[in-house]
Amino acid sequence: MQLDPENTKNGKRRVVPLNDEAVTALRDQRDWVKRHASRSRWVFAVASGDRLTTIQKGFRAACGRVGIEDFRVHDLRHTFASWLVMAGVSLYVVKDLLGHSSITVTERYAHLAPHVGVAAVQLLLPARE
Repeated sequence: MQLDPENTKNGKRRVVPLNDEAVTALRDQRDWVKRHASRSRWVFAVASGDRLTTIQKGFRAACGRVGIEDFRVHDLRHTFASWLVMAGVSLYVVKDLLGHSSITVTERYAHLAPHVGVAAVQLLLPARE
C-alpha cells in the first residue's frame, strides 16, 4: 500500500507492505464503501461519503462490547511491533514498518527479543552433522 506525503506524519511517501489478510480486509472495506457511499473516493468513509476522521469512538465501543478496558487504538500499533520483535524480525525491519525515522525509537522493543542474541552467537559454532 502506498501512502502519499500529504497522508503521512512526516510528510514523506511511504510504501507499507500488507499481508493477505490485510489486503482482504481493505478490499472488503472498499466494497462496503461502494455499496453505502458510492461517490466516496475514501476507503474509510461514513455513509455520507465523507472520509472517516477518527475511529476512537467506535473502537472504544467495540472494546466495551467484548469487555476490554483501558485499551487504545495506539496499543494495536505497539502490539504489532511487539509481536514482530518476539517473532525474531529485525529491529530495522520493524523500524521501517512502523515508519520510525530513527532506530532509537524502535529500540524500546529490543527487550522482547533476548533469544535473538543467543541465536546470533550460535551461528559462530561450526556446523555439526
